[in-house]
Amino acid sequence: MKARFLTLALTFMSLALVAGQTEAAKSKKKNRDAQGYDLVFMPTMKDNVITIDNDSIPPNEPNIVPVTFLQDTPPRGLLDRVNRMVHGINVDIPPEYDQYGYEIRRYMSHVGNPKIYTDEEFLIEQIRNTRKARVIVRFWQQHLEKEVEEIEKLVAEQDSSSSVWTALKQNRQVTRTFVIDLQGWVDSNERLLMNLLDTFGYVQLDYPELIFLRPHERIDFFNLYQTRQAKLNSIKKYQAFALMSY
Repeated sequence: MKARFLTLALTFMSLALVAGQTEAAKSKKKNRDAQGYDLVFMPTMKDNVITIDNDSIPPNEPNIVPVTFLQDTPPRGLLDRVNRMVHGINVDIPPEYDQYGYEIRRYMSHVGNPKIYTDEEFLIEQIRNTRKARVIVRFWQQHLEKEVEEIEKLVAEQDSSSSVWTALKQNRQVTRTFVIDLQGWVDSNERLLMNLLDTFGYVQLDYPELIFLRPHERIDFFNLYQTRQAKLNSIKKYQAFALMSY
């Protein structure tokens, strides 16, 4: 009899454990989007504390190492050239052919690392990285604008099919919206880092909480952090930038 009760008890314990693991898995899944990427956490503020994550473990940062860039093969026609406008934006391409997007992501990969709250030299380095990223954004924008101008001229000269015109209009809108989102994301990170530099030493980190020794300074930081997270959410919608953490 005792053996039977022991078996039943172990069975119920196993079921409870499986149920608990299932609920934990569901809970974890709720923090990811439909594609399986981490959702962007919006900060919360209470008293002199700002919470910047729903987990005590900081987000994983993408491992983006320097690469040697290569020249891509020429487009196979006008439609192929139009389609390449969104390569590195909505379409993933190998890093060695993604000279703009890959470098921007490389410079931006650590800008929100928790070390920015404790290591002033690291913080200053990340400010420099946002400014390097902005320069590349500007070059990418100029490249896209020139590409659109040249393609529009060729399409008009060749009296191209409606499919080429349609693809051009769609991709032109995608690239213009993307550049706005990209600039906003980079700029929002720099503004947040500059604010942190101005108050460095007066913000204590107990991840995921930030404790402000001068409470009045938490308002500006909170607003800047909210903006950064909103801009991050916008840029993560582009396939090539979906893994960015900050």
